[in-house]
Amino acid sequence: MTCISNKRTYLSKEQAEEALIEHHIHFDHSEGQGPVNFYPCGLCNGWHFTSKGPVAGILKSGEVKKRITREKLARDWERKLR
Repeated sequence: MTCISNKRTYLSKEQAEEALIEHHIHFDHSEGQGPVNFYPCGLCNGWHFTSKGPVAGILKSGEVKKRITREKLARDWERKLR
């Protein structure tokens, strides 16, 4: 699905939420940097990331923070062992 805004589009809120978590796993952002939330688009009826506004509750979740830390550590070890 494409949007006339040329932003990456996610088909559902759940897909955008998971993609936001994955983004924070794969890219090293400082606190409050990079995409911090997602929103419904009135142009394409999909969902997009935003770097403005409040941080998504899911990124504040202790369980998700642990997952991000754990998967970043695994990624770093994987790179070292190549």
